[in-house]
Amino acid sequence: MIDLDGIKAFKIVADTQSFSQAANRLHLTQPAVSKRIALLENQMGVRLFDRIGRTVTLTEAGRTLEPRARSILLDIEDTQRVISNLAGNITGSLSLATSHHIGLWHLPEILREYSQRYPDVSLDLHFMDSEVAHEQIIQGNLELGIITLAPTGHERLTATPIWRDELVFVCSHNHELVKSEKVILNNYLNTQPFYRT
Repeated sequence: MIDLDGIKAFKIVADTQSFSQAANRLHLTQPAVSKRIALLENQMGVRLFDRIGRTVTLTEAGRTLEPRARSILLDIEDTQRVISNLAGNITGSLSLATSHHIGLWHLPEILREYSQRYPDVSLDLHFMDSEVAHEQIIQGNLELGIITLAPTGHERLTATPIWRDELVFVCSHNHELVKSEKVILNNYLNTQPFYRT
């Protein structure tokens, strides 16, 4: 049977490419992390990492295991959440990605209300570009993204529009656009400089 602590240690070493950083994140000593990885490698009968000096890289077996390890840990976390929810207790951690614009202007009040309603949920907030957040969710590193300009759909993700930001033209008071009653973006996109707000 595969050891769950070994899977957790494997994922974090793979993420950080460092046994010492993984030890810090797991609140363990480096020898303890090495022991967990060694036990996992023993159980699987393969090396998962190549260690050359301080450089740590995944072997082919490690690269094969990595997405499955993420999936295993997400499934366990999701199962714990579902069981806890059945008992009426909303607990755990929610990893959330958003852009600085959304995080600073749209989310503060919403997150405040969420934290008051679910005080036992720990919010793990990450600021990043929309494309990066989208990819991190596909990879299983984050659970939820509140982003702008979502890339095209993915079979594992559900995207729901929650609000629309209005785009407006901004120009100098002596720019030729000031004289226009109606501004059409396509007329100026390729020929004129413009700014979005």
